[in-house]
Amino acid sequence: MTLSGKILIFVYFVELSKYQSLIMSKKTGKSPDISVASVSGKKIVDSAESKDLLGKMDSFLDQRLGWLIWVIMSITFLFSLLLFDSRVSLSGDDSFYIIRASDFIHSFKYPAFQGSLYPMVLSLFVAIFGISLVPLKMLSLISVMGFMYLFFIAFRNRIPSSLLVIALLALSVNSFILYYSSQTYNEAFYLMGQMLIVLVFFRNFIDKEQTFAFRQDLKRHFILALSLLALTLTKNMGFSAVLAVGAYFILRGQWKNLFYAVAAFSIVFLAFQGIKYLLWNDGGMQFSSQGSGLLNKDYYNPQAGKEDLSGFYTRFIDNSNLYFSKHFVSVIGLRAVVPIMTVNSLVTVLIYLLGLGSLLFTYKKNRYLFFIGLLTGAFLLITFVVLQTKWDQSRLIIPAVPMLLLMIFALFYYSSRIKRFSMLQISIPVLALLIFFQSLAATAVAVKANMEISGIYGGLTPDWKNYLKASELAAENLPKDAIIACRKPSISFVYGKGRNFYGIMQLPNYSSDVFIKNWEKEESAYMLFNYADFTGKHLPPDLYKTLKENMQAMIFVGDTVYFADKVSDSIKEPFAAQLRLAGFNYISSVNEFKSILRDGKILKLYYPDSLLYQLQSAGVTHILTANLRRNNTKKDGMIINTVERYMAFIQEKYPQIFTKVSQVGDDNNEPATLVEINYKQYGRSVKKPALK
Repeated sequence: MTLSGKILIFVYFVELSKYQSLIMSKKTGKSPDISVASVSGKKIVDSAESKDLLGKMDSFLDQRLGWLIWVIMSITFLFSLLLFDSRVSLSGDDSFYIIRASDFIHSFKYPAFQGSLYPMVLSLFVAIFGISLVPLKMLSLISVMGFMYLFFIAFRNRIPSSLLVIALLALSVNSFILYYSSQTYNEAFYLMGQMLIVLVFFRNFIDKEQTFAFRQDLKRHFILALSLLALTLTKNMGFSAVLAVGAYFILRGQWKNLFYAVAAFSIVFLAFQGIKYLLWNDGGMQFSSQGSGLLNKDYYNPQAGKEDLSGFYTRFIDNSNLYFSKHFVSVIGLRAVVPIMTVNSLVTVLIYLLGLGSLLFTYKKNRYLFFIGLLTGAFLLITFVVLQTKWDQSRLIIPAVPMLLLMIFALFYYSSRIKRFSMLQISIPVLALLIFFQSLAATAVAVKANMEISGIYGGLTPDWKNYLKASELAAENLPKDAIIACRKPSISFVYGKGRNFYGIMQLPNYSSDVFIKNWEKEESAYMLFNYADFTGKHLPPDLYKTLKENMQAMIFVGDTVYFADKVSDSIKEPFAAQLRLAGFNYISSVNEFKSILRDGKILKLYYPDSLLYQLQSAGVTHILTANLRRNNTKKDGMIINTVERYMAFIQEKYPQIFTKVSQVGDDNNEPATLVEINYKQYGRSVKKPALK
């Protein structure tokens, strides 16, 4: 057991020993059992004082909440500092928020993708500190501390104190939550915004269910609508909160509130859309660009088509298993995180039963917790339906973890208050201690690992060190108007102090149907060659030059690679004669090509000119290549080769177009290389290709 764990146990028992003497001086108080509310900071309790274990725990903690929250806040702050990571995440997603913040503050470009509010707020830090990671991460640290304090303010006097303290203590030492206090993801900011919604809803709609004057009613609904808008502008998943509010009003039969809430949110949302259109000429919905991708079977391959109803059902089942039996139980400390983790459907079903049971109990016992259950349920259900299962990241359910944990404890709490189930009461402190110390142990390991890391390159493998150093050197040494293409542009942007990097995130896969239709229109124009036929053979210079200059496309049919030349009638005959003389065969009939495809082989098509034109139209002058590992735990030669393949297709047609400028790292140590693009190497700039 860690030293901090021993100290906490010691403090707990010291305070417990004082309980008998202190409780005698306590004024008459009541433990919440049915429902609690807060008016002017005073607790209103509907049930008689309870003398059972939970009642005593609540009474004990009621008297100490005033100073316990500062102890918990101090623990949260301490572990946040111990876990503070001054580097960017290697996924690169968090760095995109910095790019959008920089674009907003410097170019007034609206940050449309993934939510606009967080980059707007982050842009204030960019304006003051520039592209400096530690100051920018302070916003997330502030957000986590704000979330913890708002959690306390929202639930104090509204739920049993034992539930509140258990949840806060578990969160205060949870490395999965505290990780986001030193990242530029928007999870911490969303957690704080979500708690603001909860507080607004509690104070304006659950604390006060009496009839209001028309003006007062409008005021509270517009305050709620503005809070909801802020959450939806932070994350697209914030729209789940809108559904949760509507569901609460429906299930509680509050039809007037439902009507006002829908009207107020619609007005506020449309007003914002109007302002956005006036300022940025952007009238599109925030989630339209990301949402259309989420509807695809494969987010990164639109050509695979849209998901059908059966596919969404499969997504829901698979994601439920992934995020409940794998990620949720790991985040709360009940399962160790290992490189390969399996799912367990029984655990998934159990968590669903616990969540549904909690909703049923809290519907009658505690309206505040019931709303939290709806809020969490809406978030998770939408998440499980829309997310691609391949993403499989605990980050995607972090906003739901605190509330789901609270709901599970609430089920144990209220069910054990039933006389025949009173023996279950002991399970609550036992489970709470288990989760607390398991989380604390995992956090201690994370702290130790973090303490061994120093500097912006600390703890990185050679592939990443070389890539980041090359990004930094490129930004420092290339002309100001240079634009560098790379695999991780957001990370390069941060390490390059805001220099312009262009992302090659995936290879465009062009339509084979268009290619075949064009071939059918010009039957005699195309000649298809198998790459394998040229292996080990020496080509006459004239033939080699003609093959390269007339190359139209590279085609992958299963494991076979072809290239297609499109030749004019003026050179077709002499070109064919050269091929016959050199002993090369080719396909000139579109029907013969179609026959190759009849076995259901996967076809991929790439146009070298289109790939090169894409770079030229973006103003790209250089490319940064790297040896970034697919499996970051070992060096096995398997790398993320998107950029290298992109270049290889271009180089097949233009062999001399790339010139090496510099290299970071030796050839045997996963180097990163900077090359310059010589667009005029062949006497002209690349023109936009007619064939797409």
